[in-house]
This record gives sequence, C-alpha cells and structure tokens, in this order.
Amino acid sequence: DLSINSSTNTFPKDSQLVKDLKLIEEELSGTDTLRLLFSAGNESRNKQDLSYNPLKTAKTIFGLKELQDWLFQVKDVTEIGNIEGLRIDKMHSPVDVLQHYRRGLDKLSDKEVVQFFDKTAENGPKFLSDAEDVMQVTLRMRSNGSTAFLELRDLLLQKVPELLPHLQFSYTGGSVLSSESANNIAQGQINSVFLALVIVFVILSILFLSWKMGVIALFPNVITILIFFGSLGWLNIPIGVTISVIAAIALGIGVDDTIHFLSHYNENAKKLRNKRKASLKTLPIVARPMIFSTIALSAGFILFVQSEMESQVLFGAFTAFTLLVCLAIDMTYLPSVVMETGLITVWDYVGLKFDEQFIEGIDLFQNMTVREAKIASLMAYTKDLEKGTLLFTQGEIGDEMYVVLSGSISIFLDKNEKRTDLVRLKKGNTFGEMGLFRKAERSANAEASEKTRLLVVNRDCLEPLKKRNPKIAAKLFLNLAHRLQSSLKETDERLLKQKEFDLTSLEAKLNANENLEQTEISIEPADFWEKLGKKWRRIIMSYCESHSIMSGKKITKFNAKIGDYLFITSGEVEIESKVSAKSDTFSVGYCWTRKDFDLIGEFSLCTGNADSAAQAIARKDSTLMQITKTDLLSLTQEEPRISVQFIENLVCILSDQLAIANKRVQDQ
Repeated sequence: DLSINSSTNTFPKDSQLVKDLKLIEEELSGTDTLRLLFSAGNESRNKQDLSYNPLKTAKTIFGLKELQDWLFQVKDVTEIGNIEGLRIDKMHSPVDVLQHYRRGLDKLSDKEVVQFFDKTAENGPKFLSDAEDVMQVTLRMRSNGSTAFLELRDLLLQKVPELLPHLQFSYTGGSVLSSESANNIAQGQINSVFLALVIVFVILSILFLSWKMGVIALFPNVITILIFFGSLGWLNIPIGVTISVIAAIALGIGVDDTIHFLSHYNENAKKLRNKRKASLKTLPIVARPMIFSTIALSAGFILFVQSEMESQVLFGAFTAFTLLVCLAIDMTYLPSVVMETGLITVWDYVGLKFDEQFIEGIDLFQNMTVREAKIASLMAYTKDLEKGTLLFTQGEIGDEMYVVLSGSISIFLDKNEKRTDLVRLKKGNTFGEMGLFRKAERSANAEASEKTRLLVVNRDCLEPLKKRNPKIAAKLFLNLAHRLQSSLKETDERLLKQKEFDLTSLEAKLNANENLEQTEISIEPADFWEKLGKKWRRIIMSYCESHSIMSGKKITKFNAKIGDYLFITSGEVEIESKVSAKSDTFSVGYCWTRKDFDLIGEFSLCTGNADSAAQAIARKDSTLMQITKTDLLSLTQEEPRISVQFIENLVCILSDQLAIANKRVQDQ
C-alpha cells in the first residue's frame, strides 16, 4: 500500500534527540500543536445590537464543548480513533475554564459568557484577539508523521461547520504548515515525474518520428519507476520529501542511457544492415560506460546508509537500487526490442534531401508522398560504391533488394573469362527483388559503373515498416508487385517467342512443368487466402469485381493492364501457348494451370487477339476475382493493415511465378 507521509522519525530510536523528544511528548502533552481560529460569520450583521459578538455566546461555548467531546471520543469511538499514529492530549479552550469556575455548563447564558471573556481579557487566560473578532483554540497532540496530522485537519474541516455553523473556521500552526509543505513537496515531486514522463515521451516521439518508438524508448524508465514505487509499497515505506526525488534522478539517468544506446545502435545498423548484428555490436560498446557510471553513482549514493537519519539511509539505499534496476533493464530490454523495430531519427529525416521530382524517378516510390518516401528510405539502409566495385556475383545467394539512388549499376555475365553486358541500371531502377522474397541465386553479376549510392532493402527493414507504417509498406509492396508483373510478362513473352513445341514429347513436358512448379513455389495461394480470415477476405472482396466463366469458355473480356490482377476463387483455368509462330493452333504443349485462388499472372498475355501468343480457357466452371490498380490503391489508403498483408502475399506469388518462368527460359 503506497502512501505519502513525511515522518519526523528520521533519527534512530537510541538517539539522544529522540529520547528528549519522547520525554517532552510524555510529560508536556506532545510537541505538535494545531491552532483553530474562529471568527464571526454573517450572523452578526443581522443583529441590530452592534455590540453583539457571536464569539461571546453560550451557543459558541456549547459548540466548542461538543467539538472537545468529539475529539476525545467521550461518548463513543469517533473518526479520530481511526487515524493511525495520532493522539490528542490537550485542548486549550474557554470550555475547561468556564467548567472549572461554574462547576459545569448548565444554564449557561450569553451574559455569563460575555462577563467571562471580559475578565479573561484583563487577567487571562486570553482566548480572544484584542479586537475580539478572532477566537483561538489550541490542540496539543502526538503524531508520527504528516499523514496523521493532515487526516485530522481534513476531519476538522468537515466536522467544525456542523458543530459551529454560525462561525467561520480556519487553522494555523507550525506543525500543520510544515506537514502540508512536506506533503505538497512529495506530491509535487511525483506529479513532476509523471509530467516529465509525458514531456520526455513527446520529445522522444519527435526525435524518432514515431509515438511507438517514444513508448519503446521510455519503457525501461517507466518500468524502473514502477519497480521503485512498488518496492516502497511492498515494504510499507511512505513517500517523504527525501525519497520522492529518487524517481526523478532515475528518470534523468535512464533517459540518458537509453538515448546513448539508441544513437550508437542507429549508426551500427546503417553500417551492418542487420538489426541483430547491430544490437550485438552496440551492446559491448555502450555497456562499459553505462556499467561503470552506474556503479560509480550507486557507490556514491550508498554512502548515505551510514547516516544517522533514517530518511537519508532510505534515500541512499533506494537510489542505488533504482539505478541498478534501470541499468539491468536498459542492458536487457533495449538490445532485444530494437531488433524488432526500425529506428529513424529526426536528424536523419531532415538530412534526407528528397523532393517530388526525385521520388517520381524512383520505381519503388511511385504513389508515395515525399514524407512516405523518406520514411521508407530511412527504414532501409544506404550503400555507397566506388566505380568498379562489385556488388554481387552470379550464383551468390542474395536476400537484399537494391534501388539506384544515384550513379549506375552494370549487370553482366562472365563466362569463360568473357564479359557480356546485359543492362545498365540508372537512377530509379530496382533490382535484386527476387532475393528479397526467395533468397534466390543471383542470375548475373552487378558492378558500379560510376560512383553510386544504393538503397538496400531486406526483410529486417520490411517487418518494422509493416508494423509501424503499414500504409507505406503496402505502397512499397504494390510497386514491387507491378514491377514483378512486368518482368513476368516480359519473361513469358520471350519464352513463347523462342519456343516451338514438339507434340510427340507432350507428356514429358507436362510432367516437367508440374515438377518445376512444385519445387519453386514458396507459398500456396490458397493457404495465404485462408489465413487472412473471413473478416479480411470480405473487406478485400468488396474492392474486387467477380466474374463467372463456364467450362470450355475462353477468357477474353478482361482489359489486361499492368497493375490489374486476376485470382481464381473456384474452378480451374489453363493458359495454352501457340504450337509455333507460324501456326494459329494453340496447344497444352506448354501451359500454366491455375486453381485454388492462384493468381493468373500471365493473363495479360491472353488478349484474345489474332496475334496473341497464348489463350486462357476455363477447364471447369470457374469464378474469377479481379482487382484493379485503382482498387488496390484505395484498399491501401483505407485499410492499410489488411492491404499490406494481402499485397505482400501477392508479391510472393508473383516472385514464385517469375522464378518458374526464368527457370523455363534457362532450360531452353
């Protein structure tokens, strides 16, 4: 049970100061006093007799008597008895003096009260001010902390107006003022810590351009503060003035350690292009200064345990403990969590010189704003190459995709020490996307033709981007899908133009095609569609157009464009190629069979025109689902979390089909 209580018991029990204080409390009715001040209310204004004073009435004396009985619990146990650590020893008021001289208060009249105050004004004891407009009643008591004192104050504020409604009431005294001040300081420190947490969260969110990163960066410090307050509650230690500052100290040091780690991690992540490796490299770099500084600070604070004052002992011990907890959380939580998140700083964002003209020339950034392109770029890595530097070689397993930001890259084959240049990629071109989703072998060599800067994208970049900025990730996947679709169409057209089929080996060709698809497919379309769930499937289908095709009918009514996609929700479709360029006859000698929600990636070949290289025919009654480029963009804007998962799976299917098409080309 966590509480705020500025206790005065700061010295050990065997201290001479404590012994003297205990003697005073036992022999002189305590050292704590509370002065109750009563003044005339509006009642005196309603009296025609200007000499009338509500303070000098029997009503006031009887009210004070009831207050005294309530404080000392004369009739029964009152709320006073529930205040732990409080004992009222004496109440100095006119009641006791009047009772002593009159031998009771029976039939007390206003006249007697006036006479009493007139005599005490001359001979004492004096209870009224010189102007007779304020009456003072003094309580002497013993309390073990500010909480008990303030609980009594709150009860008096409720009870006095009930017993003395005709008087105005206030309180004063050094004890109550010091108790209020101590508790206000302690409460203010706690409020300041929580305000500081909010301010630090806002600053970190701005610094890292994400409220999620603000939470992550602040989380170790929040946990540390919660452990600190939880330990106080568990050990039943109240929060005093001294202890209340510990949370602020821990927050300041913890935020410093967090920023120290994240800044080093950000630099290493850019160099290594691997979040796990960057985290493991950063940890030993920052661990030494963090450990040494924390141990040094903790050792300094722990010296306070030698103090005679209990509050100083608690301050030193808990500060050292809290700093060590903060260090442990920073050393364990931060290295693990940054591996699952992407880190962008406002300095990186401002330093990235992108404009609309620049991003229009980058394939990967189509349909993105400048801000979205910057965030996508900063979630990835950049790589600078000097002229002649080899990026990768043919046959090398790749897991990264590249975008040319400046300069150019030459793609070439090297067989028998003879170089054959295939293409020169310039600013805006994307390459290596197959490795990103399939970890495929590089089909050629890549070399910098001049000083070149590349944007490097891998799975470590995409996963945090999907979580933090699903809309940007969905647009990026959509641009990749369009590029893969274009590559697939070009590969299929090249394959169909160079191939003339020998119908005598039809069965062998069909078996080879089936085996090839089984080995190259990395994701089953039907599985990914089922995993989306009914709710997401229903939302996606609301953006699509459904078509029913009878068995044996050709699929010719679609206006196929790059960016439009066709799925088979039921049935089966075959795409047949021409037997030869000289013949108008189509055959299954070379075909693609699509079913079970597979994508007809090749349907753009099936225009139904006379010069078409292939045609699509429904082999069973089939239902097709078409989604256009415009519909996909709308889905991305309105349902980013659904679209990013859907379009990522679309990219995976296209990469599988492109891998199969490339393999067929190589086998010719």
